[in-house]
Parts: sequence; C-alpha cells; structure tokens
Amino acid sequence: MFCKSLNGKCQSNITRREFIETCSFGLLALSVKGVYANDSTESQKRNVLLIYLDDLRPELKCYGESKIISPNMDKLAARSLVFNKAYCQVPICMPSRVSTLSGMYSRSSGQGHLRNLLGKGLPSLPGYFKANGYDTISVGKVYHFNNDDEPSWTRRYTDTFYEQKLVCDGYCSGYQKEENKKGLTYSRTGRNSSSITECVDAPDSSYPDGLIADTAIAELKKYSKSGQPMFLVAGFYRPHLPWAAPKKYWDLYRREEIDIAANPFFPTNAITRNSWGDLRHYGDKEVNAANINGSCDADRFPVLSEEKQQELVHGYWACVSFVDAQIGRVLDSLEKLGMADNTVVVLCSDHGWQLGEHKLWSKCSNYEEALRVPLMVAAPPITKGKKTEALSELVDIYPTLCELTDLPVPEHVEGTSMVPLLKELSREWKSAAFSIWGGARSMRTDRYRLTVYNKALPKGNMHQLPSQGRYELYDYKTDPAGNVNIAVDPKNEELLEKLIAQMNAGFKAARVRGLTLKYNSAATPPSPSTFPTSPC
Repeated sequence: MFCKSLNGKCQSNITRREFIETCSFGLLALSVKGVYANDSTESQKRNVLLIYLDDLRPELKCYGESKIISPNMDKLAARSLVFNKAYCQVPICMPSRVSTLSGMYSRSSGQGHLRNLLGKGLPSLPGYFKANGYDTISVGKVYHFNNDDEPSWTRRYTDTFYEQKLVCDGYCSGYQKEENKKGLTYSRTGRNSSSITECVDAPDSSYPDGLIADTAIAELKKYSKSGQPMFLVAGFYRPHLPWAAPKKYWDLYRREEIDIAANPFFPTNAITRNSWGDLRHYGDKEVNAANINGSCDADRFPVLSEEKQQELVHGYWACVSFVDAQIGRVLDSLEKLGMADNTVVVLCSDHGWQLGEHKLWSKCSNYEEALRVPLMVAAPPITKGKKTEALSELVDIYPTLCELTDLPVPEHVEGTSMVPLLKELSREWKSAAFSIWGGARSMRTDRYRLTVYNKALPKGNMHQLPSQGRYELYDYKTDPAGNVNIAVDPKNEELLEKLIAQMNAGFKAARVRGLTLKYNSAATPPSPSTFPTSPC
C-alpha cells in the first residue's frame, strides 16, 4: 500500500483519489511485471542506492585540485567510475529530475512534472523497479514536487522534503535562527528577509539533510535483514540555498583563503546570461541592490564585491562538506551492514551551479558551470576507482541501472546504458551531450560547446544579453574557461555549420554505432524524434 510519512513514520490514511490512483497503478504494475519481470531469483537481485544532490558542482578532490573537503564522496569515487564530462539535460531542478527519472530528453525547460514528459502508462525509473519486485523508497528531495509519481514508490518520506511557494524556502531551509525562520514569509516580490548564509553551532541532526541520512540508514538496516531487493533514493538538499550549515563545517575553511571566480566577466561576444535566480530570493542588501534587467548589456551587468563573493563561496563550500558528512554516514552503514558488494551506488547532482563565473550566480544558464555535473557509478566488482573523459548524461542513469540489475531497458528510454563503458574504458562512446534552456539548445562535444538560441534579441531578456547573434561556440582545448565565443569569427564558419548539423541530427545520431542493448518492447515508445527543436 502507498504510504505517506509524517515525522518519520509511515502514515497509511490516504484519500479516496489517492486510493484509486494507487489501485490503478497496482494493476499497471502487475501487467508490466508480467512482461518486464527478470528471470533471476529475488536473492540474486542487486540493490540500488541513488544519492541525489542539488546544485553540486564537480568541484571535489576526486575531480582534480580543489580546496573543498569532501572525504566521503572522494572515498566513493575510489571504488567507482567517475565521469569527468557528465551533463544534465536542463539546468534547473524540476525538469532535470523529470528527465533523469523518466529516461527521456526534455522537450521543454518547463516540464516540471513527470507526466508532462513521460507518456501515460510508461514506467518511471522507480516505477519500473517496483514493477519488477523491488521495494522503492523515496527519502528527501527526489522529484521537485512531493505529489509527483506517487504510485511508483513503496514508501515516501515526505517530511524529509517539503516545498513551499518559493522553492528555496520551507522545511529544507535548515535555518536555526528565529529571525531567519520568520523571514521566510512569501511576498509578492518573490523575496524574503532571511539571510543567504547562516553559521550556527548546531548538531547535524537539526538540519534536513541530517534527517535524510538518519532515514536512509534506517531503511538500509531494514533491508540488510529482509532479503527483499531495495531501490533507495536519498535526495540530499545541500548545497542548495540557503547556505545554512553547522559552524564546524564553516570552520573547515579560512575566509581569506576562499577562492572566487577567476573570470568575473562575460565571455567576449557572449549571449548567455541569467538573473542570479535563487540568490535574489533572500534579503541580502548587496545582492538585491544589483541592477539586473532585461536590457542590461555585458559591460553594465553588475559584479558583487570580493567580500560578498567570498562569503557566498564560503557558505557553498561549508554546505558541500556538511552534505558530504551525511553521505558518509549512509555509505558507512552500507558497508557495516554487509550490503556494499551487492548494491549499485550512483551519485549525481541535478545540475551544476555558477559561483561568479561570467558574472553569474545560480544555475539557469547555458554555460559549462551550470550544465556539468558530478556523476559516479560504483558497481562492484566491475568498477575499481577509475575516471573517464567519455561524454555522459543524467538521462543515461535509467538504462544503466536496468542493465546493472539484469533488467531489460524499457523501449521509451532515450538514454544510453553506461555499462559497456564501465567494462571497457577505452571503447568508443557517444559523440555529444544535449541540454535545453532559456529559448536555446546546447550541445557539448569532447572539445566544443555549441549553444543555439531560437532567435537573436537585440534588446536582450533574462536569458540573453543584447545581441544580434544566435550562436555561442566555445573551444575548451584552446580556452578551458570558455571566455571567448568563437562563433562570430568568419574562419570558424565551416566548423559552426558542422556542429549545427550535428546538433540537428540529435541524440540518436550521437550514439555509438553497433552498440546493442536489451530493450523491452512491451511499452509503446514515443514517436521517433531527434533532439527537440521547439522553443523553451
């Protein structure tokens, strides 16, 4: 039976509508299971632990030089395949999670609910595992909305993630100070009076991510004894705003040693911009005094003071270390309970985050910092602490988990299983990764990022700087920070045309030729399509 959680306890009282929906899904699950069912016995099934983070950049020691202290994620990386070039499909929470958990590329950056993208009767990732005999458990922030995809879960701990009118508010703020808690009142301006950062000497358990870790550990203990296969998603909230974390994590860093962006300027001939998104939901005077409007050009676009930038980056780093500690508790329990060798662990973020690069803060842009994500897959005994430069996408997680648990991949799934790459790092892999945002399509190849806007906007808007152009092209071989848009250079005309043609060919053309997967054709797939060209 579908369960709602209240204060960590399972609540079985459901409404008539929820009962009908649950029964309907149960019938669907039975029919799906009859077709999709795995031939292996229950005892042979691998468990799955998906560790989902929010706004995490691939700025950890396991990704190279970094001052961020994240020993637990680094330890997981030491037994995983770490993807250095992994990308989200949409640089914002709602549609990114829908894309990942449906296994489909977003057609619009506004698809915030699962069934806006995934056709009726087609299984989500947790729904597919539930239909194949797994108990599926949702802890913390998994989808963006608590009422999304309810029937796909055996248990949902909704008290570990609660959203209000402002996505940055509510229970997950983690505020300890009363003035910050009271400042959360929603206003017509979309802002509140609470601080962006908060440093308080408080226990980890006082924060939502501490509860998420506690709940996930309790579930692991339950399944270590039951023998029932488990599909557990632990959706941690940090390092999402506000940057509120216990003082001991702030104390890991000295403010004067905090790095700020080395390129606090727009690229030459840039088009992409944002309006600092979530950062402006709070009561910070300097942030909210910045003059950001639709006609603001690159030169007049504001830059925060170095002191404010260091404060904000310090808060972000503290929150990364805090959530790393919670992840460590979960992973330690997995090992102590003897479950590590029979559990596939995937760690990812829903998108990246900009910390002042190109004058921008928040996600919500077509720059590399917003679209690149951490992704690591631990699949014993296959993975052994290696790294790969092969292009990968969050949409690939669905088929990868299917193949690692010996389930055929539903035919609607558009991602590519990464298992062949886990087994053979030197093999040829996909040629491009695709995303969509703000009236634009963006494609990352091994060397380049091409972004194509639907139309030029001489006056600009919240997504585009004033420009007569539609194209951005960055060469990361000659310009690793992406500081020069080379699309306007006539000598790159042939290269630009080639990459536009590759983008228009879509994700199917980017797949490795000859790569065969075990698909299940019981579900009717969507109409054939290339990467979507419709406006966001």
